[in-house]
Amino acid sequence: MLSRSMTKNPLLLLQSWLNEAIESDLQPNPDTMAIATADSEGVPNARMVLCKEINADKGYVVFYTNYNSVKSIEIKENPKSSALFHWDKLGYQIRIRGEILQSPDEENDAYFATRSLGSQVGAWASDQSNPVENRQALDEQFQQILDRFNLTNESITRNEQKIPRPPYWGGYRLWIEEVEFWLNRKDRLHDRLHFKRSLTISSKGIETGDNWTVKRLQP
Repeated sequence: MLSRSMTKNPLLLLQSWLNEAIESDLQPNPDTMAIATADSEGVPNARMVLCKEINADKGYVVFYTNYNSVKSIEIKENPKSSALFHWDKLGYQIRIRGEILQSPDEENDAYFATRSLGSQVGAWASDQSNPVENRQALDEQFQQILDRFNLTNESITRNEQKIPRPPYWGGYRLWIEEVEFWLNRKDRLHDRLHFKRSLTISSKGIETGDNWTVKRLQP
């Protein structure tokens, strides 16, 4: 059962549930979360991304993408967003609402360096979300990047080399203002706890409240 007193910082519970999902090995990519954005006209859009970091102290989660993609254009137009984790076999769901800001370049560089060489080349080769004539054209774009960095398919397999991060690729921090935990219970009397704090993002920086208010919600 979810208890109001179980944590003063709900992101610690988020991290704990994610760790459990990873350790249970019940599904591939347990760090998958849905990110929902909206364009300047308010039309919603959702897609799956990988949560690569939970910063429990400051209160944000991190994902990576192409800064020229549709999601990035929508984030620029409207940085308010929501995210969803769902682990059906564990009976867990976590809903997040907040505001998205780009991650620092040094953080992006550090993470990009941990990716496989093939994934690094793919980040350079893909003009994400834009049309491509056919698969052959996409493969040719990939080959052009191999040639640009003097790489071969064999070197990708060996993964012995790294290349720099494209300037149009990096991370986003979803700063959390609200988070709701859903725990599956019998007779559909599920447990729901909703946490909220103050969050202000302006040209002066980011201000967050230290205290979270918590409410139990009916299923």
